Amino acid sequence: MLKKALLAGINEKPLRGCGNDVKAMQELLVDLYGFQTNDIRLLADSEATTKAIIDGFDWLAQGGSEQAVRVFHYAGHGHSIPDESGDESDGKDEAVAPYDHHACGYLIDDKLGEIYDRFGANSNLTLIMDSCHSGTSQRGPEEDDVYYRFIPNTYEEREAIAAARRKFLQEQMQFVKSSMKTMRGSKRGPDEEFEKEFTAMVEKFEKHRFGDHRVAENNILLAACEDDQQAADAKMKGGVFHGAFTYFLIKLVREAEGKISYQELVKNLGKMLYEHSFKQVPQLSCKEGRENADFLSA
Repeated sequence: MLKKALLAGINEKPLRGCGNDVKAMQELLVDLYGFQTNDIRLLADSEATTKAIIDGFDWLAQGGSEQAVRVFHYAGHGHSIPDESGDESDGKDEAVAPYDHHACGYLIDDKLGEIYDRFGANSNLTLIMDSCHSGTSQRGPEEDDVYYRFIPNTYEEREAIAAARRKFLQEQMQFVKSSMKTMRGSKRGPDEEFEKEFTAMVEKFEKHRFGDHRVAENNILLAACEDDQQAADAKMKGGVFHGAFTYFLIKLVREAEGKISYQELVKNLGKMLYEHSFKQVPQLSCKEGRENADFLSA
């Protein structure tokens, strides 16, 4: 069976654990999951440019329609920028920060979504994202040797994000009000029925604006934290820096000798992070039922 992985770790200040994360992930894939080293593309620091990451995805998607296990692991800064396409209800696009993002910009979720859609539905594309999408890159006074994987927004970006959110909500309400005109003059049903119709109209607005995006059957996202939380980059056992999410993920998988479901992994990750005083809740996103599959199974 085809097994391929693209691993990108970028230690942009103040981060120090990202390179260690992707190296540890590489070792895990080889040791427990039978990946060959020539089927793992590791991009560290200056190697992880925008072009290299996009080219890496092109390489990762190769292999025809055969059943495959593919992994993308990103460890580095996250960021949010004002939404320009009108497809984000919160007014912002989440993004990752390639090494050359100062010159080439960020890789936003819209672009990444287009890339993910290249992968066949019979492939297991597992996305492991150890970064923040909101919060602060500053450490708190009680958090010595802990930093957060997020590039804060400028004042101008915050204003633009707020404006994009207002625009989305205005257009949403205009669409719903226009749709409700067809109901005028008819007898309104029970409140419960009316609420269902109203909700359906809001959902119809989203489909009207954005279309139905294909989601590959086996694509799975493991994220380090909720959208409004911070992913920690911290000094771990032995004084070595790692992302707390990646560090404990690898620890749990190794302890289970590779046999652990996605749901069990995320549940135990959340517990372990909490017990070690990290204020982040890991997230799992996948098709219903897929959460019961073993981590990195086809």
